[in-house]
Amino acid sequence: MNHFREYCDGVRAFSRDASLFILGGVFNGLGMSVFGLLFNLYLQSSGVSESRIGTILAAGSLGAAVAAIPAALLLERVGTRKVVIWSTLLAGVFYALLVVTRSVPALRALSFAGVLCITFYRIASSPFLMSNSQGRERIYLFSVGSASGMLSSLAGFLLGGFLPSLILRAGLASGTAEAQRAALLYSVAASLLSLFPFLRICPQEPEGPRPGGGFLGRLRSYDWRIIWRLMVPKILVGLGAGLVIPFMNLYFSNEFGLSSGRIGVFFALMQVGLFLGMLGAPVLTRRFGMVNSIVLTELASVPFMLVLALTRNLALAVAAFVLRGTLMNMNIPISANFEMELVKREDRPFTNAVSMISWNGSWTVSAAIGGAVIEEHSFALSFYLTIFFYLLSAGSYYLLLGRRRPVS
Repeated sequence: MNHFREYCDGVRAFSRDASLFILGGVFNGLGMSVFGLLFNLYLQSSGVSESRIGTILAAGSLGAAVAAIPAALLLERVGTRKVVIWSTLLAGVFYALLVVTRSVPALRALSFAGVLCITFYRIASSPFLMSNSQGRERIYLFSVGSASGMLSSLAGFLLGGFLPSLILRAGLASGTAEAQRAALLYSVAASLLSLFPFLRICPQEPEGPRPGGGFLGRLRSYDWRIIWRLMVPKILVGLGAGLVIPFMNLYFSNEFGLSSGRIGVFFALMQVGLFLGMLGAPVLTRRFGMVNSIVLTELASVPFMLVLALTRNLALAVAAFVLRGTLMNMNIPISANFEMELVKREDRPFTNAVSMISWNGSWTVSAAIGGAVIEEHSFALSFYLTIFFYLLSAGSYYLLLGRRRPVS
């Protein structure tokens, strides 16, 4: 009961702008989860091979890596509100073009551009929540923000899984690929609804450009003693995740012959686990501390990854899929909060950008080869490689950051 009362007090302390930002994230998550569930399946239905799908996904990750530093510098100059509005609008345009384009080189370019734009919004997220909260409610804000995103993704996966069949039954499409394309366009429209709460956020004064020394001087002004320690674990976990996570819908489709509707249900079940896990993040943090919580949840996900590599039983695979996702992702609000508290206020956008570069850069490399590994060998090999990188990531996080304390 004490934890529940503390949770309620923390939620009641959320500022208006922070609540609007979270609401915008709900719409964004709804649309992007439908898109993420169906896009690979749509490409496959359109005759695109797994290896080419991997290169398209890798182009998107490359866009995120390229956008991160410019996004941080732009936030210093123009502020969060303008960045999230324009990045959301432009991302919607590029994602819509992704759906109606057939050429694989054009798909790579549009994937790069779409993820590049949405990265501007994602870079703004953690610094914005940090600036619009106080110490007592901060972990609750990060937790609820992540959990609400999971809840919207749950709705998106359920909707996305059955939307193509509903479109077919309504006679609005003549085949599977055409129905998936229509569903993808609906998902883009849903994500653009996030513009309404974003437009109601009060304009805030930007941090302003950092003084002196040009671009290189500004780079030297950041606290690289902390930043490089944050980069190493993110690179390792990104290398592992990129090998399998973008292809989990194909895993259920190829290994078990499932339809998009059933796959959507399994993804929705995982979102339930993620939602509950992220809501429990503050309790976990109070019990074990931030770093220990991150390391323990990452290590606990490894046995379930091994189950996915070995089993041919659908029920066991689904259980492992849900539990792995819950454990691996419940530390997202904890690590986001911890990273922002490790650095000074003026360093937060840049630190968040470097963290995202580390993740997306390594994800780009592994996603680019992940499809080829699956196509030429098996899903099992990709799972084994992912386990190896996850173990390295957990160990490096504890060794490099275990004794670090927040500065704010």
